[in-house]
Amino acid sequence: MNSNNQKLIKLIASVLNIDENLINDETSPKNTESWDSFNALVMVSELESQFEVQFSIDEVYSVSNVKEIKDALIKHGTIF
Repeated sequence: MNSNNQKLIKLIASVLNIDENLINDETSPKNTESWDSFNALVMVSELESQFEVQFSIDEVYSVSNVKEIKDALIKHGTIF
């Protein structure tokens, strides 16, 4: 597994307080009870800090699952 992918999964698991093995590209607020609006904001802050990126408001609102988080990070130069 790519180190940035591991880093992303660890970050999401930590913020959402869930097991890393439960996270895949389809993990989203729709299928993850702890992914609420507050944790979404915490996740954005952690993602920006850990991956040294700055998301636009449009990016923050358009992301709805782990795959889309990866896609947003890729646009900012992160390699997966």
